Order: sequence, then structure tokens, then C-alpha cells
Amino acid sequence: MHTALGRIALTVAAAGWLAANTVAADPVTSSSANAPSRHFRASKIESMKVRNTAGEDIGKIKDLVIDFNSGKIQYAALDFGGLFGVGDKLFAVPWNSFTCVEGSGVRADRHLVLNISKEQLKNAPGFGKNHWPDVANPNWAKEVDKYYEHIKP
Repeated sequence: MHTALGRIALTVAAAGWLAANTVAADPVTSSSANAPSRHFRASKIESMKVRNTAGEDIGKIKDLVIDFNSGKIQYAALDFGGLFGVGDKLFAVPWNSFTCVEGSGVRADRHLVLNISKEQLKNAPGFGKNHWPDVANPNWAKEVDKYYEHIKP
């Protein structure tokens, strides 16, 4: 009897955790306020275009770094530079530096906006696509966070 109750409790806890940490397939409308939700599948964020505040294309999101304990995205790996995939670098950008825009007019696509110039991004700490840093290293995180601390969405 205790084993069955334990399994039920574990199942309920797991279902609750999944419900709290799962991202919707696409933005959904909130039933209470009819405002678009800010929940996206990770696969929709990966490959999302990124523009700066001047409207220039500055790359695409290639990967996400997630804090396993909190379930929150800490960094997005921005693919910037190079030509036809040659010479590209990835830049780990703190997630809270981005703003999501639904788009309108000619550019009616959903994209992320990062308040940074192309020149600033070229000078940002980056890494090769096949040479990721130890993202769990607090010294690495401090360096990245310090570079982007002035970037406000």
C-alpha cells in the first residue's frame, strides 16, 4: 500500500514539475487577459533570428544554456559572423538581454532584439561551434555577464 501511494505521489510530483517547466508549442492566448503568452518550444527559439535595435540582422540562436535547478534559460548561443557557415563564432548572451518582438509590416516575423551594435558583438567573448566553454564554470559566467551588463533590453 505504501509503495502504491509513493508511486502516485511521485507521479503527481513529476506531472507538476513537467507542467511548470514545459514550454507551449507556440505562443498561446492567455484566457484571463487575452494577451499573448511568452511560452515557446525550445525548437522555436533555436534558429530564431536576432536583430539589433537598429534593425540589422545579427544572427540566429543556435542553442540554449539552461539552469537545471531553476529550469530557466541562462544564455542563448548566438551564431554571428562568417560567410556561409565558415568562420562563424558563437556568443553566449545572457537571456535577459533579449526582447521578443512579434514583428509588423515588411518584417512581420517573430524575432529577438539585442541592444548591441555589430562592432560590440564582434568584440564580445565568443567561442567556436565545436569548442564550447565550460558553461558551468562561474568564472566563465562572470566574464560573459560582465561584458553584457550594460546591455538592457
